Amino acid sequence: MSWYRCLAIAALAILAPLVPALAQGSDRSQPRIALVVGNGAYRTAPLANAAADARAVADVLRQGEFDLVSIENADRAALEQALATFRGKLARGAQVVVFYAGHAVQSRGRNFLVPVDIAPRGPAEVARDTFDLDQLVDALIVSRPASALIVLDAARDNPWQAGLGGGKGLAPIEPVEAIAFMAPVAPGRTIAETPGRANPAIEEWLKAIRTPGLDMTTALSRTRDAVSRATRRSQQLWISSPPPAGLIVTPTGRPVATALNTTRAIISAPPPPGPQSDQLGPYELSFWETIKDSRNPDEYRAYLDAYPRGRFAGLARTREQSLRNAMQPAATQAPAAASASSASAKTMRDCEDCPDLTLIPAGSFEMGSNEMFEFEKPVRTVTIARPFYLGTDEVTFAQWDACVAEGGCSHRPGDRNLGRGRRPVTDIHWNDANAYAVWLSYKTGRKYRLPTEAEWEYAARGGTTTSYPWGNSVDKEMANCLGCNAQPRRQASEVGQFPPNRFGLRDMAGNAAEWVADCWSENYRAAPRDGSAYALPGCRERVLRGGSFNNDPRYLRSAARFKYESDVRFYTNGFRVAREP
Repeated sequence: MSWYRCLAIAALAILAPLVPALAQGSDRSQPRIALVVGNGAYRTAPLANAAADARAVADVLRQGEFDLVSIENADRAALEQALATFRGKLARGAQVVVFYAGHAVQSRGRNFLVPVDIAPRGPAEVARDTFDLDQLVDALIVSRPASALIVLDAARDNPWQAGLGGGKGLAPIEPVEAIAFMAPVAPGRTIAETPGRANPAIEEWLKAIRTPGLDMTTALSRTRDAVSRATRRSQQLWISSPPPAGLIVTPTGRPVATALNTTRAIISAPPPPGPQSDQLGPYELSFWETIKDSRNPDEYRAYLDAYPRGRFAGLARTREQSLRNAMQPAATQAPAAASASSASAKTMRDCEDCPDLTLIPAGSFEMGSNEMFEFEKPVRTVTIARPFYLGTDEVTFAQWDACVAEGGCSHRPGDRNLGRGRRPVTDIHWNDANAYAVWLSYKTGRKYRLPTEAEWEYAARGGTTTSYPWGNSVDKEMANCLGCNAQPRRQASEVGQFPPNRFGLRDMAGNAAEWVADCWSENYRAAPRDGSAYALPGCRERVLRGGSFNNDPRYLRSAARFKYESDVRFYTNGFRVAREP
């Protein structure tokens, strides 16, 4: 145990008398935070059920209104990002659930979570490439949760443990105040996985936490008894200690849909129209998922009739109008030449509150990199056939606040007491960014959108082939990042503080990480070569580009890319807009 963890536990012990008061009941004012990881796509030791189990857990937690960070088949970079996002959400007095399904190894008496792209052969590789469970636990201890549960579905035989000094399953886990651990079997034991057959421990636990109003202590006791009966006592659930009272996944009156026919009923019979809040409910989401790729304008009108102030209302109106215009005879449509004068300008702005735009010329470039990560490969030629406009800077708080003031954007992110104005707006998820683009399109009559991943990298490179827009070395004071500045900033700077690239764009490296239009892909083999977005039906994982003030220079390279869930907000993530000429 690290000295930091000992100090944290001692501090928590002093405050222990306050914990029960925080944990009484199921106070919905307490933060509800969850992390779900399902790692199964290991090359040498794949796990058939891990991703599906994680998906099922994530669905229950999401419907229980937890602020959820969820990831499947995470490589090291993705898992590091997910853990950092989760740690950033932790707050005092929170109710917390962590679920990890995947491989873990033990080394020197500690447990390490294994990303899918890692095959640790010795202690040095474990320390360098995997994630120490204690780091996650330490973050929880310091945040002082009211009640927390960590579920470790990781007690499986693997091909790496023999080279790490023997041992089986999980290493012993010490009891921690306010934090309970659950595993399908006790430390030192392993459990076999049968493809296509659910782990009874996870299956029974899911049944328990779906029960409205059931406290986690009772849910774990019920799960343990059910597993013992289902396996005829051949498998004994391990629980370190009961979690403090108050951790309830499914609040009373909000049962979770568990069957496909229930989901279909939700889709076919949405509730009557009514005021909609910023919180996206399961009924609205289910309705939207059924129509979001439709080419029928009447279906978008049906969504608007049901949810006139819904999260996707702006996007639905745009698609309805676009589809109806396309159905009209060509003679009734507006002439395309109307914007020719503005398209010829190199820089411009459509309105007082609009972002400045820079014209990006058409051209071809080599997209990707062989330097570092598999998901940046293969390098291939991409052609941007038409010029387009791109925001000279990242969208700022001032520009975002104008959207909020006019009703185009519903989320008003905090500025962490750093000031708003010309600082890039952050704590924005992918859906927020698209809502802003829809508002700009309505306001100006122009077509605004997020840039595609290819457009973004083409614009960031500005005709260069080096690692960074300015060269191959990490030159000081060229960007805002960890290691880029003589005096570390550790926060977003006002836009325009660093030199522009060859196209005249600023902060394409660092400051705020930027959402782009594409769905995540594990490599570029199936990605378009014409500059369009890589799109999959219903994809939840989208792409962030450019790195942020919180990343080291590796992640500011022109080819660097991240995956992130589209409905998760984080304090480093923002965006810039593209506009058709």
